[in-house]
Amino acid sequence: MKILIAIAWVFVAAVLQAGDPAGALACLQNLPAKYQHGVLKLSADNANPNPDLWHLSVQSGGNNSNIHHLTMSDGQILSDGRTLGFREILSQASPISVDKMTVDSTDAFAIVRSYARANRLTVGSVCFALEQRGGSAAPIWSVWCYDPSGSYLGLMKILATDGRVLSNNAFSKRP
Repeated sequence: MKILIAIAWVFVAAVLQAGDPAGALACLQNLPAKYQHGVLKLSADNANPNPDLWHLSVQSGGNNSNIHHLTMSDGQILSDGRTLGFREILSQASPISVDKMTVDSTDAFAIVRSYARANRLTVGSVCFALEQRGGSAAPIWSVWCYDPSGSYLGLMKILATDGRVLSNNAFSKRP
């Protein structure tokens, strides 16, 4: 049994590192250089597994007084506007260490789906938020889960570095 679990984890790790060209990591890689190291939050609604729009809070030049809100789709910036950034400043958000990430948004969605299947439920869509609280912290996916009719199932928090589920109030059984 332990051997099967070890093989499963190796397989999951390989899949998680593969990424998705329409996922969050691809979105982050398409950012202009001035925003590359200043992403404070990445979020999306109605993802199954990929959303139509990604919303980003970014700082330019490492400056909390120069926070922008970006909207992106298919790797293209649709809007870029300055914001006061009170939410980001008050939340003590740190720039996300993208280089630490191995778990893309589609990987997080796959983890959620595996939990749903173990509970004989179906996930219709999710809302994502990727944040990091502190420079030495790890980035964390918050994933709000909804069934196909749009009813709320619960929230899962997943470590974006290795896919570990940190908290889960959506599904009682583990896969």
